Amino acid sequence: MSKLVVDQIQKSGGAALTLPTASAGAANSLMVSDASGNLTFSTLGNLLPAGASGNQLTTDGSGNLSWSKNILPAENALIIGTVATSSARQNVYSTGEWSSSGPWTTYQNNSSAGTDTNGTIQAWNMFTGDGYATSGTSQPYYAHDYAGEYNRDIHYAAANRVGDIEKTWFYYDNATSYGGVTWRVLPIRNTTSTAITTTVYFNYSSYDTYNGASCGVFTPSGTSSLYSAQTGGTWSQGYTNTSNTQSTASMSVTVPANTTVLVMLNTSHNYQTTYYFDESNSFYNLSSTFTTGLVCDLRMLNTLAMARSLSNTQTTAYPHTMYTSCATIFGDR
Repeated sequence: MSKLVVDQIQKSGGAALTLPTASAGAANSLMVSDASGNLTFSTLGNLLPAGASGNQLTTDGSGNLSWSKNILPAENALIIGTVATSSARQNVYSTGEWSSSGPWTTYQNNSSAGTDTNGTIQAWNMFTGDGYATSGTSQPYYAHDYAGEYNRDIHYAAANRVGDIEKTWFYYDNATSYGGVTWRVLPIRNTTSTAITTTVYFNYSSYDTYNGASCGVFTPSGTSSLYSAQTGGTWSQGYTNTSNTQSTASMSVTVPANTTVLVMLNTSHNYQTTYYFDESNSFYNLSSTFTTGLVCDLRMLNTLAMARSLSNTQTTAYPHTMYTSCATIFGDR
């Protein structure tokens, strides 16, 4: 059998391709070019981007492959969720189980989504499950202190609303009007390169100044929009109520480009009669809120349910650390 031995191959008028000479290549190898016409044998693994241990290979939908820690489904219109924590402490306010100083200083639920700095710090810490964020054996948690309450629970939308339209609480140790409170956070991500302003709709319950309702948004600040670049942020409260009511309201939220904001809805358990309280704490009209370009951030949703901040104390809270934790747990973006 004859054979043709050459160093290069070239179509008439085309680029010359230099053939590999050092090796015939391992079994199942591929021949690749260095973009200058030099051909070599390579294994598939060498053709892919390098990834850290435990990462998975993902595509951006355009054929570009990368490694990621994200093990969650891609955000889409089919998945919207919130994280919620609740407390019965306020219902025994007058007997000291939740004293007038709260976990730190006087706590008013109606101003705890950005209007009052101290109240917002306490609300965030109690949302993450612990009003005393530092270690200790005698301090109460001030959240999830009664059977059946929420403790950083993820609730998913069935259609256009998520949360509780009307939930009945039964507090056996209380016969007066002071009710508990619930903190719920909805992470909204802007997937576009332009800021988007949307409207957030919610059901709420309120009883009085201490047992009021509030809704606000945390917007991170950093050197870029990446999770890992966040070093702080600001709260902006868009709604408050101190009357005895269960009703609906809405507020405008601006989501910066390629950024996730945290919308926090704080409501109180509304006194009905001896031992019984009702509460409304939910977001509705979700299809109207999540317009084109906006999604529920599933990486952040799960980070809010599981991550901890070693910086928090009962007098300090750092919501921006959820972003840096999110980068570590699920991958940066």
